[in-house]
Amino acid sequence: MKSHEALHKAIGGKTVEFAKRLGLSSVMLNKWQEPTTDWSDSGAFNPLDRIETIIETALQRGRTDDKAFAPIYFLAERFGLVVIPVPQCDCLKDLHGELMETIKEFGHLASAASEAMADGWISRDEAARIEAEGNDLLRHVSAFIQKAKESVK
Repeated sequence: MKSHEALHKAIGGKTVEFAKRLGLSSVMLNKWQEPTTDWSDSGAFNPLDRIETIIETALQRGRTDDKAFAPIYFLAERFGLVVIPVPQCDCLKDLHGELMETIKEFGHLASAASEAMADGWISRDEAARIEAEGNDLLRHVSAFIQKAKESVK
């Protein structure tokens, strides 16, 4: 999916309503929903394109994935979603290693949950730790499944 297509789906034909909410002209919002592949397109560089450029630049400058992808992680967390990167797999050794990491992450989640429930209630900090460990586990499970698929011969 292209950035302009994603915005078009989200805005869903309610350009004027969204433009008012954002304090922008409906013309600008319409341009965000059009392609910008070359000089002949009428679209405009949109906020998703800008975030993409920020992430690409951060990666090119050597920022770690967790830092470069922080804008995506922020939005996912803000809206109760989990970001799961799609891993690359070269061999069964990677698959075995990923399985071990997944088991380790499950242990971290179980430990966090057990510690939190020991006194009969869960604090905000404990809930945040459980959520973080659970999200890490989901990412590892997804990576393991992807690597298993890629290992099929």
